[in-house]
Amino acid sequence: MVLLDRLKRYWMRAAWAVVDQGSLPLSQLVLTPLLLARLGRPGFGLWALCLTIISMSPLLSLGAGMATTKHVAADLAAEDRSSAIRTIRAALTIACGCGLLATLAAAYLAPAAAAALFGQMGPPAVTARVLLWSGIVAAIQEVDSVFAGALRGAERFDAGAQIEVAGRAAMVLLLGVLAARSPTASAMLEGLTGVVACKAVAKAWRVAALLGSARCCLPTFAAAPIRRVLRFGAWHWLQTAGTVSFGAADQLLVGGLFGGVALAGYSACLQLSQVVHVLPSVMLQVVLPRVSALGASLDARRGNEILRSATLLAFGVAGALALALALFGSDLLRLWVGAAFAAENARLLLVLVLAHLLLSLNIGGYFVLLGSGRPAVSARVVLLAGACQTLTAIVLAQFGLVALACSRFVYALITSSLYRLARYPTRDE
Repeated sequence: MVLLDRLKRYWMRAAWAVVDQGSLPLSQLVLTPLLLARLGRPGFGLWALCLTIISMSPLLSLGAGMATTKHVAADLAAEDRSSAIRTIRAALTIACGCGLLATLAAAYLAPAAAAALFGQMGPPAVTARVLLWSGIVAAIQEVDSVFAGALRGAERFDAGAQIEVAGRAAMVLLLGVLAARSPTASAMLEGLTGVVACKAVAKAWRVAALLGSARCCLPTFAAAPIRRVLRFGAWHWLQTAGTVSFGAADQLLVGGLFGGVALAGYSACLQLSQVVHVLPSVMLQVVLPRVSALGASLDARRGNEILRSATLLAFGVAGALALALALFGSDLLRLWVGAAFAAENARLLLVLVLAHLLLSLNIGGYFVLLGSGRPAVSARVVLLAGACQTLTAIVLAQFGLVALACSRFVYALITSSLYRLARYPTRDE
C-alpha cells in the first residue's frame, strides 16, 4: 500500500505537470489554423517570430525561476519556510530588474534589428513594433516563472496547472476574437501581454496563500538570498543559453534568411514535432524537486535507479509519439492546416520528429543533474551543444529548410551524454 501511495502521488504530480506546461503547445496547436487563415503566411510568420523571441525569455532572469524551484524544494523539505520566502523575493528582484533592462533595450534596439536582421519579414516599422511587444511579454513571463517555480518547488503542480490552463483558455479566446476583428501580429501581442500579466498575478497570489505571507510578492535587496539564487541560477542561465540556441536559433535564421512565409511553415511543423520531446519532459519535471528534497539522503543506488527509470520512461513516451507522427504526420498536417501545406512540409516534419525523439534521451539526466545540485555539469554540455547546433544551422541554411532542420540532431547527440554524466558513482566504479 505504501508503494501504491507513492506511485499515486508521483503520477498525480506528473499529470498536473503535463496539464500545466502542456497547455502552451496545445493552445498554439489550436490557434495555428485560425491565425494562418486570418493573418496569412507572411503575417503568421511574423507572429511565429514573436513567439520565438518570447521563448528566449529565460535568458533575461539569470535562471531565477529554476533556482526558485531548486531552493524552495530544499527549504520546505527542511521545514524552513522563511528561507523559502526569502528565495522567492530574491528571485523576483532579479527577474524584475533584468526584465526592466530588457524592455528598455528592446525599445532602443528594435528599429535597428528590424531593418538589419529581419528585413525579409516585412516593413521595418511593423516588425520593430512587434519586436518591442515581444520583449515586454518576455519580461513579464519571467516574473511569472518565479512564482511558477515556487509552486513546483512546493510540489504543488496542481495549483500552477489550474492557473495556467485558465490563462491559456482565456488567451485562445482573446486571440481568436482579435484575429477576427484586427488580424495583425501587433494586436495579437497586445492581447497576449494582458493575459501573461494576469497569470503572473494569479500565481503570485497562490504562492502567498500557500506560504502564508504576502511578502512573497515583494522584491528584496538583501544580498545573501540574491547570492544564493545566483549561485545556482548563473549556471542554469549558461545552460539556458544553449537550450535557447536549440529552440530559437534555427527559427531566427529562417525568418532572417527566408522570410515570413518560410518561417510560417517551419514553425507549424515545429509545433507538432516538439510534442515528442515536450510531453515526456513536462511529465518528468517532478524529478527535479523530488531529487532536490531528498538531498544528501539520496544514495547512489537509488539515484541511479531514478535516473534510469526517468530516461527509459521519457524515451518510451517519445518513441510512441514519434511513431504516431511518422505514420500519420502528413495526414495531421492536411487536416490541421490544409493539403497544400502538408504536401510542402511532410518531409520537414519527419526530420524534426526524429530530432526530437533523439533529444528525449537527455531528459532524465537533465533533471537529475539539476536536482542533485550539479548545474555546472549540464550547463557546459548544453552550452557546447547549442553553440555547435547554431554553427551547423548557419552552414546548412544554404541548402534549404530541411537541411537546416537537420542541425537539431547535433544538439540532441551532444546532450545525450547528460545521462552518463548524471550517474552517481558507486563503490565498484
